[in-house]
Amino acid sequence: MILTPQPCARFDRAARERLFAGDILVFRAVTETAAFVAALRERTQAAFAPHEPPQAQQHLAREELARRCEALTQEVEGDRGLAEQLDGVLVALGADPVRTHRDRMRLRIQVSDGDLDGRRPMTLPPHRDTWGSNVMAQVNWWAPLWPLDPGRTVIFWPALFARAVPNTSAGWDYEALIASRRRGETGYPLLPRASAPEALGPARPAILEVGDIMAFSGAHLHAGTVNTTGLVRFSFEMRSVDTADLREDRGAPNADAAAPRMPLHWFRRLSDGTPLAQV
Repeated sequence: MILTPQPCARFDRAARERLFAGDILVFRAVTETAAFVAALRERTQAAFAPHEPPQAQQHLAREELARRCEALTQEVEGDRGLAEQLDGVLVALGADPVRTHRDRMRLRIQVSDGDLDGRRPMTLPPHRDTWGSNVMAQVNWWAPLWPLDPGRTVIFWPALFARAVPNTSAGWDYEALIASRRRGETGYPLLPRASAPEALGPARPAILEVGDIMAFSGAHLHAGTVNTTGLVRFSFEMRSVDTADLREDRGAPNADAAAPRMPLHWFRRLSDGTPLAQV
């Protein structure tokens, strides 16, 4: 069954409270979102020229595909101009630039028929973001750059939003992940995950139009669809926290998160870049 996010006009306290109750929202026809998606598409088309990006896997050797994906990801995620433009998207949606903090934008490139060997994994397993952050006031944002289909999107288990799911969060430590990466090791898991994904039941794929941006609580159990379509999926994502929600203990229910840390330094204020940990 397809999951259709509920339209929302403005990202305000009422919208956040809906998210913390389990709603999944979509913001449509926002000029700033459309402009940001267009800028990312332009960069992506240049990176995979002369091929159309969704079909690039059909024309490039896997190693060349991996090289271009990695180069594009580093270029986009390190671009200050794009970061400022993305801040403008959140403000246009209704976020208060003084109270709102976000983490860095991530460009996700999911190839078909398995991840690219030796590269950052792009088909994420079933997880809640709150298993790693412990921030129940966290809002996740996700948007496609090209049209989606059920075989190339993000999937959800809405019925498990407030129900405990066995997971690895108690044994996962962000500081241990960072230390392992600094040593050049790749064996430490990127994120906590569901311990028995086969027992979760059927998931629901979310379908958005290009130019839409979806918001959902970091406590929603979600994953990437296993892509076997022969086409590449391009999307971007980020996470935000409103300091008023954090201070007043507003957020999603904590059904099962048990990581030992709350890495608030992930999030920086839109207005001046101050880390949330210092506010």
